[in-house]
Amino acid sequence: MGSWVKALVILAGSATIAAAQQEDREAVGGFTELHRGQVAGETDLELVMGLVERTGPSISGKHYHPGGEFGFVLEGITTIVTEDGPPVTVKAGSSFYQPPGKWHIIKTGSGDTKAVVFRAIRKGDPMIVEVE
Repeated sequence: MGSWVKALVILAGSATIAAAQQEDREAVGGFTELHRGQVAGETDLELVMGLVERTGPSISGKHYHPGGEFGFVLEGITTIVTEDGPPVTVKAGSSFYQPPGKWHIIKTGSGDTKAVVFRAIRKGDPMIVEVE
């Protein structure tokens, strides 16, 4: 396992602990923001770390993230349908990347699914944009 994957696993474990400790932060649509901070050298760019949790089978709406998204699946199986290619199935222990502005749909399996995600966001921009 590469060192960056080990770092993500450690961060993911920290994210789960932080989620339990941050009762004042409310989950929205299965997403719980765990941490937000300014990117060094960038006055209007923030990095947001969050925990995405889904119970049982689910399908998200078509959406995109203006600043892109990196993720690491902690538990379960997720299929990502994108505008750029065939569906990709990501299992626990695997990472994924969604480029900025590219729509995708998330489908989860029959069991619970958890992933830690990192999103770059310009101040004032939404974290997620629904696509019709």
